[in-house]
Amino acid sequence: MINPAQAIEFDPSAEDWTRLRRYASWMRELCIGLDEHITCSALSRLSSNSPNGVLCPKLDRLDWEVGVASPLSFPRLFLSPRLKRVNLHAFCTYFGARLDHMPLVKEAILSLPGSLEDLSLMYCPWKGKPLKDAISSLVLRCGPSLRSFGSSAALSEEAVYHLMQLPNLRSWTAAGKPPQSFSPHTTPSLEELRLEWAVLPWLHFLAAREGKSRNGPTPVAAMTNTNTKETLRLLRCPRNTPVDSTLLSSISLFRNLVTLSVGNDSCNLESNCAFGLTDDDVENLVVTLPSLASLRLGRVCFLNSCRTTVSSLLSISIHCLGLTTLEIHFNSQTITGDIRCLLDGGSGRDKPRCELRSLWVGCLPLLVRKEDIGTIAMGFVDIFPCLEDFLSYSGNLGSWKSVVSNLRD
Repeated sequence: MINPAQAIEFDPSAEDWTRLRRYASWMRELCIGLDEHITCSALSRLSSNSPNGVLCPKLDRLDWEVGVASPLSFPRLFLSPRLKRVNLHAFCTYFGARLDHMPLVKEAILSLPGSLEDLSLMYCPWKGKPLKDAISSLVLRCGPSLRSFGSSAALSEEAVYHLMQLPNLRSWTAAGKPPQSFSPHTTPSLEELRLEWAVLPWLHFLAAREGKSRNGPTPVAAMTNTNTKETLRLLRCPRNTPVDSTLLSSISLFRNLVTLSVGNDSCNLESNCAFGLTDDDVENLVVTLPSLASLRLGRVCFLNSCRTTVSSLLSISIHCLGLTTLEIHFNSQTITGDIRCLLDGGSGRDKPRCELRSLWVGCLPLLVRKEDIGTIAMGFVDIFPCLEDFLSYSGNLGSWKSVVSNLRD
């Protein structure tokens, strides 16, 4: 790995340029981060001293975090015909100050080869609209080698339709809304799906059993669009996604999920908790999705107004035996009584439990008497026999620390 910026801090001789080009011809991966200072003038000199304008003709992977210190100038320098993996990421602070560089970003996107295997083009959502046509044009040139695609800019319907036909696509970060003019008659065997917004329309779109192809109605018997429902392992939904029974009914169509993450900031702390599930809703979800290893349903807030209780935790532990990560709202106001009911009722002790070791409690308060701490610890051990710790965002766990002490005794 070489640093192009450092390579021309001095006045290089012809021999120095020859040595640099020789090293560059060996490079397979190049990562330019926000902490890498590579100026436009440095890139210009590299370009003028590179044969055919390409510095790294055998480059396989390009990661470029576009920033003020690492502008996307002279992109053709690194656009090797052998490129397979490309990640171009830019941030709002950069685009806010350097909108004049948008043509260079478009040039880089339009110059990428269509034989890519992994492609990620992530920009500020409200700055991504000018890139829609360029990214859609690139997608239409991508072939069956594409395995992973992500873009924070919405695509044209033609581009989405093309992606749906790519047989080897396994990971997709989708922005915008799904097409309205057609439903898929085939879908790729997606394993990972990350949604930027329009969660329910996308889930319905990908799980649809009926629809029209571009050539008219497709017989149900001829459709193969159940692939994604069977193969999807990871689903991430965006922030501010309301967690309710309507959402769960759509998610439950993808029965082989291993990782499910819904939102980070779904609660409006100035009004109320956006978590709208009951214990029965949670039980229905985990009965349907027993393969879950990581489950995050919203970011646990301190409002303590949700309807779920520790009973939902017991359902999760019994039905998702492979669970290793869990964050879910539950009401702690009546936690002592709820746990006593579970303990007195036997808590289904004849059934195995998951081996969860840490439970995310976010900002959830725990206001209980000292004499009840032991009962609460006993209840959590009954629900999660391997539990060792509670996790929060602030690190201020309050009474949860006392429960931890009892867990470890």
